[in-house]
Amino acid sequence: MSKYSPLLLLLFAAIAQELTEAAAQDLPEGFRKCKRDANFDKCLVDAVNHAIQLLKVGNKEFGIPPLEPLTVKKLVIDAGNAPINLRQALKNVKVHDMISTSKIQRYRTDLEKHLIICDSRTDRIEMIGDYEMSGRILLLPITGHGKANVTLINTKIEHRLIGEPFEKDGVKYMRLKDYQVTFNPKRVYMNFENLFNDKTLSEGMNRFLNENWETVFNELKVGYAKSFGLIFRELSNKLFEKVPFDNIFLS
Repeated sequence: MSKYSPLLLLLFAAIAQELTEAAAQDLPEGFRKCKRDANFDKCLVDAVNHAIQLLKVGNKEFGIPPLEPLTVKKLVIDAGNAPINLRQALKNVKVHDMISTSKIQRYRTDLEKHLIICDSRTDRIEMIGDYEMSGRILLLPITGHGKANVTLINTKIEHRLIGEPFEKDGVKYMRLKDYQVTFNPKRVYMNFENLFNDKTLSEGMNRFLNENWETVFNELKVGYAKSFGLIFRELSNKLFEKVPFDNIFLS
């Protein structure tokens, strides 16, 4: 026979339950939740658009930094196929307007497979930072370092969140193992100061880049997408890894 009384065992169980619930967090205050029913995907559109605006200033409780502007230490973009062979490194980047001008338009979810796909539209994404660049564009050599501005206008973005379940203290959570992004802008403007360490050559190359922006960006956008996918996955997991699955997606 147990040396502990049934009452004491119940007390231990209650304390354990309280500790488990205390360790698990809920979504930040003001976040809306959606029930997994026929209207789930439509509900998510409104809920996430609302949450994005709440997170513009960040959230200290979850370790989320301010998102407007978003600070990025480094972006490394490689394009190794003709007609563009280029390495572009952007440092100390401030990403302006990505959050304040973004709207989620549609969700397609399969939570049994921990898959979330959404389409969004962003009016303006302005990236300002320090750059280093070397390589060739359409057989033209290009090299330089200095200040850079890359601005995407009216960008359609597909977000593909690929998750995996895990348990903590017997409670189900989900983490993102991959976050895939596809960028399709209507226009891209680029300005790289101090190309070739010569003002006249720099102005000429920037004019060429902007006149041929579609060809140039189509070769670079996979690199930008990979970089932002990593950023979005890290930010998203600050919520997913702390809030139980059923507290995010109501059953």
